[in-house]
Amino acid sequence: MNTLLPKNKLRLSSFVIWSILAFFIVIYGLPLLWLFIAGTRSESSLISDPPLALGTFAVMKETFVNLAGYNNFQMLTWAMNSVIYTVGSVTLTLVSCIPAGYALAMSEFKGRKLILIMTLVAMITPSQAIILPIFLEMSLLGLTNTYMGLILASSFFPFGVYLSYIYYTTSLPKSVVESARIDGCGHFQCFVHMALPLAKPLLALVAFFSFVNNWNNYFLAFVLISDDDKQNLPVGLTTLINSSGALNPQAAANNLPIGQPEAIQAAILVVLPIILVFLVSQKYVRSGLNAGAEKG
Repeated sequence: MNTLLPKNKLRLSSFVIWSILAFFIVIYGLPLLWLFIAGTRSESSLISDPPLALGTFAVMKETFVNLAGYNNFQMLTWAMNSVIYTVGSVTLTLVSCIPAGYALAMSEFKGRKLILIMTLVAMITPSQAIILPIFLEMSLLGLTNTYMGLILASSFFPFGVYLSYIYYTTSLPKSVVESARIDGCGHFQCFVHMALPLAKPLLALVAFFSFVNNWNNYFLAFVLISDDDKQNLPVGLTTLINSSGALNPQAAANNLPIGQPEAIQAAILVVLPIILVFLVSQKYVRSGLNAGAEKG
């Protein structure tokens, strides 16, 4: 009887795990699979054919040409703007978050606990709640509707600061830093020669989350950028789709060559870079998630 109990518990735990995995596959995996399959189908095929029916490459190419060729290939401008905003914001995020997390983990100074608490508060505060203060601040600095304004606003990433703090707290013993300080190393030298070489998994993890956050940045870009030629991909494509008859039948009379297939490919264009970046960097992302699990 005692030998059967662990097996029953194991079977139950396996059942629960596989049930949860199946649930997430059905809820998230199937829609993502449908999205990429639907990008190969025509408007009539989306209505009449089965949900997971595969279209043709010719239809996919024609749909992409309609989408990319809109307004003299304006989508390419939006894509380039997204690259500029994302690369700039991720760079500033890494430059600011990693040293800040290291300082909070390795230094004892007045107001340190208050900064940690404020970092946690900033993490759980909805981004919509601080849009107006950010907009007023950028207006005061004259940075609204500019590349630098959106990059500066998007580089605010308190989660990266707290993640860096946790990483250094669990992965870099203070005694090692104190020994280096006794030997004559300053704070900057300890950070450059000790903390940064250990931070490769952390850099990859913070960069990945910052990339996802900034590449999908819609609301902040919508508020700060008013010029069509400076919009990023999510804002530009959303405006285009909403002004067409793809999702709004009342706008179908404007004769834009944008329908449901183009709307689907627009969604793919936003999702695909994130998937590709994750596939390329998953090794470093996993190591960053596992780093610091054990002290020493």
